[in-house]
Amino acid sequence: MTKKIPIIVFISMILTVFSMLIPLSTPVYAEGSEPNAWAVIIGVSEYQKYDDIRGNAESAEELFQLLSPIWGEEHIKLLLDSEATKANIEAAVDWLVSNEDTDDTVLFYFSGSVETQKASIAPYDAFYTQTWITSSRLGKWLRRLESENVVIILDLSYAGRFETSLSDSGRVVLMSSRADEGSWNSLFDDRGWYDVFGYYLLEALGEFDIADANRDYELSAEELFWYAEPETISHTTPLDTIQHPVMSDQYPSELILLMKFIFSIEPELPPDYDILILDNEEYPSTPLELTCAPGSLHDLTIPPLVDTGTGTRYVFTSWSDGDTSVSRTISRGGVYTANYATQHQLLIESAYGEPEGEGWYEAGSTITISVAPSEGGIIRQVFTGWSGDFSGDTPTAHLIIDSPKTITANWRIDYTRLYLIIVGSIMGSIVLVLAVRHQRKQEN
Repeated sequence: MTKKIPIIVFISMILTVFSMLIPLSTPVYAEGSEPNAWAVIIGVSEYQKYDDIRGNAESAEELFQLLSPIWGEEHIKLLLDSEATKANIEAAVDWLVSNEDTDDTVLFYFSGSVETQKASIAPYDAFYTQTWITSSRLGKWLRRLESENVVIILDLSYAGRFETSLSDSGRVVLMSSRADEGSWNSLFDDRGWYDVFGYYLLEALGEFDIADANRDYELSAEELFWYAEPETISHTTPLDTIQHPVMSDQYPSELILLMKFIFSIEPELPPDYDILILDNEEYPSTPLELTCAPGSLHDLTIPPLVDTGTGTRYVFTSWSDGDTSVSRTISRGGVYTANYATQHQLLIESAYGEPEGEGWYEAGSTITISVAPSEGGIIRQVFTGWSGDFSGDTPTAHLIIDSPKTITANWRIDYTRLYLIIVGSIMGSIVLVLAVRHQRKQEN
């Protein structure tokens, strides 16, 4: 007797087979997806149990204001003063870990107080030992990051003490002072007080073109440090002490934080034309400058032909980097100039002769025009010269196309052959009449 298979076992077998046939779903961060940038920015000037420190929260907030329009506000956690408790800082790092991926860029920034005896940062609610965040604990939190592009910035006294715990492959750690030095919060301008190192980091971010040391239109964490370090060292502190920022760089090249994209047209086209479609947004032909997140991808499309309707048009030839595609994707900062060839239209008006040479020509080119004179017929049209945007008296001529041109081939009617025929006919008739008369006289 055949043994029956229980229905639940049968269903289980079917599901197993289907699970082998159906492909796995795409992961959240699929291979080849666009990298993102994520940040946790913390600034504490007002403490629950300790003396307030001016400048730290201001520096953190301004860093957020600089990065959020570029990286995306939803990609940054900002904790200021009472928000920056130990629990909230740990939760912010958890949020960072849950969102970032291997190819993403990650920034952790802390500006605040430090425990003077040990390498520990002070959250807002710091009071006893358990409420401080030691360098080893912070290192453990950040070690969970998968990203291979991590920037850590510590703007606090004795920041160099954190170097050993935080340095790692794929990381750049910027510390505002050596392990045995204080960090000063004594810089004041019309916006308020700032910590010195943080102020010059912000200045570097705001002065992209100046801080971009190698002029590659990409601003790296290393370039921020190279800009801020000498400025910080040269700053006069209240006690005439010197503050030496420290960088631990275990990144294989430069770790990019911002990149600048500059788009232009050569030659400059009339301003009322939308020439560029960048990420589905239309832009006019005037130069465009954008600051973008590192590794972000941008789609460019330009028209192959721009016709002004005035006898001048522009034909795309290539980008400044040699690319000849009218649609392309870029992921590196730089100047991208779309080169267009200017062409002018030549119109030839002529009642006769089938003129040759009419068409579109590149500006500055020398071209040949011609018209064929009338060959046969009793009444002929004789070419007398060119008029309009060109003058000349030969049926074949050369002219320079430096603007749209309309020229006219002029003609006159030649009746010479008709006259000869008429005269010949009359003379023939006369001769015939005389011959007939002469014939008749002889007959008589």
